[in-house]
Amino acid sequence: MSYQPTRFPLFFTVEHVNNGYVLTARDENTEEGKADTYHKEVVMEDKINARIGQLFHFDAFTNEYPISFRVEAISKNTYQMDCTTPPDELIKAKLTFVHFHSKDLVGDTILALLIEDTQTIEIYGSDAEKAARNNNAQIVRVGGIPMLRFANTKDGKKLLASYCARTTVMSVKHEQVLKWYREHPLSYKEMSK
Repeated sequence: MSYQPTRFPLFFTVEHVNNGYVLTARDENTEEGKADTYHKEVVMEDKINARIGQLFHFDAFTNEYPISFRVEAISKNTYQMDCTTPPDELIKAKLTFVHFHSKDLVGDTILALLIEDTQTIEIYGSDAEKAARNNNAQIVRVGGIPMLRFANTKDGKKLLASYCARTTVMSVKHEQVLKWYREHPLSYKEMSK
């Protein structure tokens, strides 16, 4: 029998979101003895079948080693990722951060955040509501704050450009936004007006 290099068993979660999917998988490069780390990847709807095929490593299959996959639907309460920050604080931090950094932008330019942690481009607050209303798009509300999210891909950037005529994109990590938010005594209520 021939040797089949595989990375099985394979564990990942697929979540359907606006315009695509979020895949959450265990990082294969985690060192032994350390806690498992996970990464999230945003995949557009038209690319999801190909991406899941890549994750299953169909190219590594041989006739001698059949592999059985078990797929199950789970509720969001069944698994938990990175609970270090309550979502309400993070979304408030993002909204405040965007309002503060967009005050010097010219005219109708919208500041969008490229979130490096999730590889998504996000627009918040009244800018998100206006863009969604003008494009008949569904808006997401996190902690009551309106938000539009686009994948950081060629298609996602095209969609963003079609929603907003003038956009400035700032690349940040969640940790940076939270640090800034906690270091600046800006009132969330003042910034959300």
